[in-house]
Amino acid sequence: MKTYRHYIAGAFAALLSSGLASCDYIHDKDLQPCDHYLRFTYTYNMKFADAFTHELTNQATEKTTGLYIFDREGKFIRSESYPAGALKEGRVRLDLEPGDYKLMAWTGLNETDYAYPAPATGETIGQWQVATKAQNGTVSRELSGLFQGTLDLTIPEGKATDYELPLVKQTNKIRFVLIDANRGTGLNADDFTIRAVTRCGKLDAQGEPAGTDTYVWTPYLQTVRTVTDAKETATKTQAVVAELNTLRLIDGTETALQLSHKEETTPFFNVSLTDFLLLTKMESHQIGAQEYLDRQDEYTVVIYLDLAGGRAHCLEVIVNDWTVRLDELNLNRKGA
Repeated sequence: MKTYRHYIAGAFAALLSSGLASCDYIHDKDLQPCDHYLRFTYTYNMKFADAFTHELTNQATEKTTGLYIFDREGKFIRSESYPAGALKEGRVRLDLEPGDYKLMAWTGLNETDYAYPAPATGETIGQWQVATKAQNGTVSRELSGLFQGTLDLTIPEGKATDYELPLVKQTNKIRFVLIDANRGTGLNADDFTIRAVTRCGKLDAQGEPAGTDTYVWTPYLQTVRTVTDAKETATKTQAVVAELNTLRLIDGTETALQLSHKEETTPFFNVSLTDFLLLTKMESHQIGAQEYLDRQDEYTVVIYLDLAGGRAHCLEVIVNDWTVRLDELNLNRKGA
């Protein structure tokens, strides 16, 4: 369980509020009302910089943020919903009386992509689950990016507060570019089957896997693109381009990345998805494997193939601009 997910901001808020003027939550005429603000941030990425407001509007459909409020015992009180337009500055005003609370935030939830029953009054935060909607265990559509965070906070009497609720992204995208090294070869997107297999399609309130059901993630985009040679404009190279997404990737769990050609019954590329993606983690990052998988949310996989004779043979694999040595991979590794 990631300690970042349980960021306790009480000390921070107390320090900040100690320098603010006195106020009164019952609106004493002699004192100004106490204002309590909550700021949403998303810095748990590879840039270590806040990208929350950008993520709200970087897909075709803007994301809504749901804030779920629980009492100090973790029992549900109520929820608030904030459309992207209401979070241009990344913060909202809290209408809470003095006391201790547990907050849970989800950005990107929607009824098309996810199942998340609304909690009833008195239900506990431990009962919360969100599940990716799948058809027979397979997800083949583009998901809304999903972000999650929890926070314990205290609303004091007679002091204003300004809290930060940090979010973690719970979805990933992988883009594939398949190129035949034999120049002039025509490609058909339907000749290739690409799929990722994981055991994480449901999450609890802390963003941890809830269950071990197998989920298969297949492309929501798969097409052929053409690139013109820079020197010989008459020469064109075709590539199969595909994109798929997954929910949170968990190091040490059973996963697979499998690519197949229509003329073959055995995948020509069959590796552990998490082990494969972790090959791109540079030593200078100085972060653990799971933190890397949680911070890095997009990958580009370029594979050069030899398709002579109707069979697919890997010549070179490049992930996020890093060339992966084929002897580092077991291309026939058993998948999930």
